[in-house]
Amino acid sequence: MSRSDRANFGRTESARNHLPPWFERPISSDDRQHTLFQRPLPGVLAELHVSADELQRWHAVEWVSFGPDRPEPLEHRHVNEIRFVRDVVRFGLPDAITAVHFEQLPRPMNFNPHAVAYSFSLGWVMARTEPEPDPSDVVDEHIDEWLAELAEAGDRERLEETQTHIEDLLSSMPETESDDRT
Repeated sequence: MSRSDRANFGRTESARNHLPPWFERPISSDDRQHTLFQRPLPGVLAELHVSADELQRWHAVEWVSFGPDRPEPLEHRHVNEIRFVRDVVRFGLPDAITAVHFEQLPRPMNFNPHAVAYSFSLGWVMARTEPEPDPSDVVDEHIDEWLAELAEAGDRERLEETQTHIEDLLSSMPETESDDRT
């Protein structure tokens, strides 16, 4: 069995290429804007319990984009890169298998380590996050249907509560010239 066959063993082509709508493939952070809170490499390595030797080995096999001789302080994306690789490597798989899994990911592997996971049937996935909808848009889209459902269900009490609430809010607002209907 070839290396790519082993990497894809048990997964159908469809499962690997077509994700459920709540997943997407991991994407590298290409944020080149510097942050105010850069951190020195030795401090980050100590905090993450990663040795300079480990970082050098990971850099040599191209699992991280920099080695322990990096003179510049680290950005958040660099810390994520070390943390992500550390977490996968320390899972305990042999380096050969880890390398096969890492081959499936874009470089640099600076993903949020809390958002990326490996699915044995789908490969590497990341939870898709949708932007919070604007409440006004949600109301505009659904209020007519909701009120019609209440009326159809005969929920007069809920309709009257809604009407009273709207009237209370309107009466607490200052009147404007356009409100003067006399």
